[in-house]
Amino acid sequence: MSTISTYTVQGMTCGSCATKVSNAVNQVAGVTGTDVDVASGTLTVAGSALDETAVRHAITGAGYQVS
Repeated sequence: MSTISTYTVQGMTCGSCATKVSNAVNQVAGVTGTDVDVASGTLTVAGSALDETAVRHAITGAGYQVS
């Protein structure tokens, strides 16, 4: 079963930022895809058995804040 979660990411201001966040989150086990909207500062993550803590750590590890 696939799960979709959306996160607000502070500090994403350009395509390079979006790529950095997306690449980091795509490394998390269970993530099957990401969609970043820089204009709204949101990251949508799809996957199965998503570990929300691991996703949040990937975002902060890439240098951004998540709420």
